[in-house]
Amino acid sequence: MEYLATEWKTEQEALKKAGLTLNYMVIQTESHGPDDFNLMLMTEFKDLATLEADQDKREAVANKALNSNDKKMIEGYQERASWREIIGSRLAREIILEPKK
Repeated sequence: MEYLATEWKTEQEALKKAGLTLNYMVIQTESHGPDDFNLMLMTEFKDLATLEADQDKREAVANKALNSNDKKMIEGYQERASWREIIGSRLAREIILEPKK
């Protein structure tokens, strides 16, 4: 949680300020089994095309916001991987229900 409240949040705020993301959230839940998650990090993008097209821009903004480089980021990921397990990632889309007339 310390990483999320510091580095991850700094990165997310910089991406949002740069207009590369719309919003972000940290959602904590109960896990219901050994292969279930208990923490979800969500990032909202304008659309799938923006997500795919802006990857290099997001990396540059994140590195600048953290005064970091790829080597330092990789070392941080490796350190955190020693005490947590990333189960996976998912792409989800919001469904906006239109009222029936």
